[in-house]
Amino acid sequence: MRSLSLLGLLLCLGAWSQSPITRADLAVRLIEMESCWEAHRHSAEARLRATRPLSDGLTAFFAGRLDVLARNLTLTCAALRSDAPPTPETLYAGSLGVRILRAVEKEVLDRGALVLRMQLFSFYEAEKPATPMQLRWKVVRLGETKPLREGVVQPAEAGAAATLLTKAAEGDYEVQFELVQNDTVLRQWKQTFSVISNLAARLEALGRAAESHDDADPVERMTVLNARDVLQGAQQGDSPETFYPLLRLLQFAERLAAGWETGKSAWRAAPGDYWMATLHKERKVAFRLFIPSQFKPNQPIPLVVALHGAGGNEHLFFEGYGLGIVLKEAAKRGWAVIAPRAEVNLAHVGGALEAAQRLLPIDPKRVYLMGHSMGGAHSFAAVAQFPDRFRAVAIFAGAGQPAQIPHDLPVLMTVGEQELSMLKNNIENAYRRLQGLNLKTLEYKKYDACDHLMIVREAMADAFAFFDRAPAR
Repeated sequence: MRSLSLLGLLLCLGAWSQSPITRADLAVRLIEMESCWEAHRHSAEARLRATRPLSDGLTAFFAGRLDVLARNLTLTCAALRSDAPPTPETLYAGSLGVRILRAVEKEVLDRGALVLRMQLFSFYEAEKPATPMQLRWKVVRLGETKPLREGVVQPAEAGAAATLLTKAAEGDYEVQFELVQNDTVLRQWKQTFSVISNLAARLEALGRAAESHDDADPVERMTVLNARDVLQGAQQGDSPETFYPLLRLLQFAERLAAGWETGKSAWRAAPGDYWMATLHKERKVAFRLFIPSQFKPNQPIPLVVALHGAGGNEHLFFEGYGLGIVLKEAAKRGWAVIAPRAEVNLAHVGGALEAAQRLLPIDPKRVYLMGHSMGGAHSFAAVAQFPDRFRAVAIFAGAGQPAQIPHDLPVLMTVGEQELSMLKNNIENAYRRLQGLNLKTLEYKKYDACDHLMIVREAMADAFAFFDRAPAR
């Protein structure tokens, strides 16, 4: 049975290495682009140059052209770095991506039945330069700096492959990449993977525990099932759209399941970043939860509910959007953050609020709401559905139109000056409608050299400052 399973895995890997680009592939590029923005955002000219390829990339994404989006992310980084047109070398370097199996069973690796390999692929067509490029790489354990293994792929081109590890201790790992030509570094990025002992057996045990404890706390039970599903997919070659350490995800789920055997909850709120799930109105709601270092179990804590835009998920606020700038602002104040994956009929908002109350001593008078794009539309709808739950709301380039807004609810509207015309018109119409409601506190801020994707990064500090000023309701 094990040999058949291994054969299936190897066949899966062969197909996986040749598959079309995916959202998970693009998640790596999005974080790379966010790093470029952070490095150059001090220059208004650089930001302004980047808004055109970012807007074109957004249009391509919603047209299903992930290849065009990837090329525009390359153009965005090039525009941030220089006002010169991108060179053919820059375009070629940006066309290359790397795939790695995200979760590997340690025993299969140790006995030589499988080696952990990476393979290069193309995001889009680009002319190969006359002078070959090198892909330099090194593997480190998360939290450490000493390389466990390093190497060079030359020439760096689609289809080229290398062995990252043949044996490894259980753990979460990171691969650091550099694309180099003539000692000039053209790109840098990183990707993660995990080596896990007895992975298949441990996932089966999680499934059995969830089946036999269907009366367990819904947050804990759905978190266990979510971890099992994510890891099963990763074991078969599906890459989740996140850098979240998968061994950590498994170990957390196992601690929760072990608590059920004692008849007690294993959840103990402590500072950290958690990937969890709950059940709300018969729908699974996956979410990320941040608990700051200032947290004390016997003190009420303010909470920010963050709703992502269309095409995103629970990871976008934590790893995208300014490389998780919402967490930096929350950490300064000692606030918690919960970011749910969007579901129909606002199940994600209701589920997030219920889960946060189960997991933390939330201060009911200091719950704040923010949303980007589609998440802005969901924020308007959430205010109508839960009119007394939020102390203030911040909308980043929001879609939709407000309906029922309490008179005493402070609302902040933000938009980039380089926003797509159709979306900008919608946002301005929403602001005028809010003006007509004569809200007690309504602010509208515009940001130059800023587009739809980067408005969250540029407006986040102002959103938290707005929350700080919000009076008690």
